[in-house]
Amino acid sequence: MTPPLPKLKTYAYADIRPYAAMTKVFLVITGIATLACMVATLLQWELFTHGAFTEQEGDASDKLMLTTGILRLIAYVIAGICLIAWTYRAHVNARSQGVFGLTLEPGLYAASYLIPFVNFWLPFQGMKELWSHCFAVAGAKPAGTPALLAAWWTTWLLTSFLGVYVSKVLKVVDLPSGIYASQMNLVWLACSLAAGVLVWVIVGRISAHQAERHAQAGVPGTEDVAANR
Repeated sequence: MTPPLPKLKTYAYADIRPYAAMTKVFLVITGIATLACMVATLLQWELFTHGAFTEQEGDASDKLMLTTGILRLIAYVIAGICLIAWTYRAHVNARSQGVFGLTLEPGLYAASYLIPFVNFWLPFQGMKELWSHCFAVAGAKPAGTPALLAAWWTTWLLTSFLGVYVSKVLKVVDLPSGIYASQMNLVWLACSLAAGVLVWVIVGRISAHQAERHAQAGVPGTEDVAANR
C-alpha cells in the first residue's frame, strides 16, 4: 500500500495595504521625532560651542534631549512592531501568490529583526528575496532595485553601530567631548532618518505590487498579460 503523501502547507492571502499603511504612518512619526531629536542636538551643540552656560540652560537642554529621545523611542518601537507584522504578512502573501524558492518561513524572517547577530543580515536577506520574487511574479524589474536595498541596509547597520557607540562608548566629560558627542549623535540620527525613508519606499512598492497581483488574479487572462510585460 502506497503511503499517503505529506500534506503541503498552504498560505492564505490577506490584504497587505492596512499593514503597509500602519507601518508607513509610524515610520513618518518616527521620522518627525528624529527630526525633533536633531533640533535638540543642534541646540545642545550650540550650547557646548559657546563654552559658558548657566545650570538652568544645561538642565533645559538635557530635558529637551530626554523628552525628544523618549518620544522617538516610543515611535521607533511601534514602527518596528508594524514592520515585523508587515514582513510576516508580505512573506505569507508571496507564497500564497505562487512564489517558490524563498529560503525560510515567514515567521523566522519576521522574528529575525529581534534576534541578536542574526539581525545583522537575515532581515536584509528576507527583504531581498521578497523584493526580487515579488517583482518576478509581477513581471516587473525596476532599475536600481539592488541599490535601493543596499542603501537601506547600509544605513540600517550604520544606525545600529552608531547607536551603540553614541549611547555606550561616548562620554561627555568636558566641552570638546560634548561637542564631539553632539556631532556623532547628529550622524546617528541622520542615518536613522535615511534608513526610515528608504524602508518607507520599499514597503510601499512591495505592497503595491502584491495588491496589484492579487487584483489581477481575479480577472481572467490578466496573469498571462502581467507575466509577459
